[in-house]
Amino acid sequence: MNAIIYKKSNRARYLRISIGSDMQVKVTVPRNVSLEKAREFAESRKEWIQKHLDRYTRIRDNTIWPDLDTIDFEKAQRELFARLDELSHQYNLPYRRAAFRKQKTLWGSCSSNNDISLNINLIFLPTHLQDYVLLHELTHTRHRNHGVRFWAALNKLTQNQARQLDRELSRQMMRL
Repeated sequence: MNAIIYKKSNRARYLRISIGSDMQVKVTVPRNVSLEKAREFAESRKEWIQKHLDRYTRIRDNTIWPDLDTIDFEKAQRELFARLDELSHQYNLPYRRAAFRKQKTLWGSCSSNNDISLNINLIFLPTHLQDYVLLHELTHTRHRNHGVRFWAALNKLTQNQARQLDRELSRQMMRL
């Protein structure tokens, strides 16, 4: 198993294990938890860690990556922004501006000013998942958090498929 990185966090409330795209295992440690407790926690989750490392390795090894030299990123960006505009007008969910970013853990985000940031890797997703991400971020222009009203609004836009699409999207994130 890979070496584990322990990182103290003033914001964390719970011990948390994450595995990065580089297969690096990281344990986030709240400030009031000792390093010894964090090590015990990681040791107690050894099987879980190994299971996920194996799973990510299988996904990585079985994924056919597109040839990046053949992708017209500018065209893809224009098409996604056009789709964002279309959905924004269709559902009356205006936003201020949109931008692409290279993000590691998010497909998109929406600021309090209704600025939408989209992960450049969206271009590798199937169209229905691209639309889901766009609708998700547009819904944040009305509902800032992931509360009950947010999910109810998103469910209306996705014909009650929001949670299912969210799970499918999570599986896609592992492939990046």
